[in-house]
Amino acid sequence: MIEFIEKFLYKGFVDGEYNYELVHILSLIFLLISIVYLSLRYKDKHAKLDKVLKVMSIVILFIYLFRRLINVFLGTNVFEAYWPFYLCNVNTIFLCLYQIFGWKKGKDFFLVTGLIGGLFTFFMPNGIFDDKYITLQVLDSVLSHYVIVVVPLVLFFTKSHILQLKNMYQVYIGLLAVVVNAEIIQVIIFKANHDYLFFDSNLPFTISGVPQFIIISVLAIVLVTLVYVLDYLYINKKQIFKYNYSN
Repeated sequence: MIEFIEKFLYKGFVDGEYNYELVHILSLIFLLISIVYLSLRYKDKHAKLDKVLKVMSIVILFIYLFRRLINVFLGTNVFEAYWPFYLCNVNTIFLCLYQIFGWKKGKDFFLVTGLIGGLFTFFMPNGIFDDKYITLQVLDSVLSHYVIVVVPLVLFFTKSHILQLKNMYQVYIGLLAVVVNAEIIQVIIFKANHDYLFFDSNLPFTISGVPQFIIISVLAIVLVTLVYVLDYLYINKKQIFKYNYSN
């Protein structure tokens, strides 16, 4: 029993790359079912939806913090263990806090970038499904990205949160802050240079001769704009349909 707990918490069971194998596929199914169920079940029950998402956020944030407590127990510096550098980690922490405490100002950033980053991670995972079975690390990674996809989509589909095009600039400012955090603060504080934003990787794709920083930056601008436009069309679909029909 003790051996099983140790393997679940930090040792792992069967290391390897298991993208699009059982745990990954089940995670995708769970993600899809959750989005559909919550969107339909709480379509006109925004107050109850807030309570459900609040409980979800508390549970997921606890698991997120607990996993890092294990890392501290194993010797990782406390500050390094808990300071978020990955965009998805930033979104997991703050989107959960926003749901728990009902904060509104600046929420667009975490909803939009969390949704984009979470979807990319689920469909192009990098180092998440690194065990054949569910470990604490796998569970935390899945739930951390689950919450930043489910919460935005359910809030958008139920119209519990409506994006305002005039606030789009706030998302770009937030992304600049994330770049400063990942590319400058980590160097100053930790004397490290990890590629948290994948500027030195081949994700999601490469173009010969074009720096990855440019590719990711342009892609981010396009996707953020796309999310706002799609939400606008979804919210105003009746008026748009009526206008097109009358003409």
